[in-house]
Amino acid sequence: MRRNRIAAIIVILMGSLTFWFISHNRKGTLSAEMKNFAVKDTASITKIFLADKNGRNLTLERGENGKWTVNGKYGVRMDALETLMETIMRIDVKEPVGKKAHDNVVKRLATKAVKCEIYQKGELTKAYYVGTETQDLTGTYMIMIDIDNMEAMERPFVTYIPGFEGYLTTRYFTEEKGWRDRTMFQYNPNDIKSVRMEVPYNPTYGYELTVKGNNDYEIKMLSDNKVVENVDPLAVKQYLSYFQILSFESFEVDLKQHQIDSVLKSQPINILTVTDKDGKVNKVKFFARKPKKDVYGKDGLLLKFDEERMDALMNNGIDFVMVQFYMFGKVMPSVDYFLKGANQTAPPVNLPVNKPKV
Repeated sequence: MRRNRIAAIIVILMGSLTFWFISHNRKGTLSAEMKNFAVKDTASITKIFLADKNGRNLTLERGENGKWTVNGKYGVRMDALETLMETIMRIDVKEPVGKKAHDNVVKRLATKAVKCEIYQKGELTKAYYVGTETQDLTGTYMIMIDIDNMEAMERPFVTYIPGFEGYLTTRYFTEEKGWRDRTMFQYNPNDIKSVRMEVPYNPTYGYELTVKGNNDYEIKMLSDNKVVENVDPLAVKQYLSYFQILSFESFEVDLKQHQIDSVLKSQPINILTVTDKDGKVNKVKFFARKPKKDVYGKDGLLLKFDEERMDALMNNGIDFVMVQFYMFGKVMPSVDYFLKGANQTAPPVNLPVNKPKV
């Protein structure tokens, strides 16, 4: 009888210890999950979903060809994606939110946070809310989401990237245009069939360059269809190389629609059309851009046009963007640029006269 009592006591003790161990281990695991924001293996990430409290959302997804798209329609800005991936990989917890600030932080997360879902090899593996910055601007409020029920966990944290001074909120933005690739022209020079330059304000400047074969180029003036003589093949090759990568600066998001319509009704500076060997046409219209504020020239007079930037209509008239003269001036030379003995180091830009405001 005594032996049975001892055995029973041992069983009870073992059961209690087992229950304590399981409970303690579960609590520890939950605590780790609450603050485990990072995904170290970013190479396995195939999709990122971002959504804000204003109803905006977008999906960044890697295709089978390895290329990333935003909302399945456009290429992704790789600099923005690389920054986000670095954040996802290196993000760490600085400290838990204190008891006094807890309720306020939770309320702010409920109204201003961006939801981030991370998929690895097609499976949802991580989700959290990205809140606003801390008062000292060196941390970011975040809270993990339980992917089993997609509800926020109990404890928010202050997160940061070791060695980085600043907050992370702006890296999780939800504007589709902000994520879109900004490439306007991207060609292997050998794939270009022709480049047509129209200059509406002075049609006599317009020309079309046609690639007829290896080192065989023809340039015709658009006004009289006259073939240009004495063309330098090296100058043509240099010119075509400029189309390997040309990106616009940004979308024109600050202009209202009636302002955009006004610009589009004006006469373009240039109309540049690139046709590849498969017959695919890329036509872009460039417009003089009015300065947002009074800008004075070297003569002290107010300028009519922005001398550093211009607007452009691309993607078959869908996207209205802003470009820099510094980048695009080199693909807008006068025909003299292509002649033997000409100076090809700084091709002139075909622009209307920048008359001062009256």
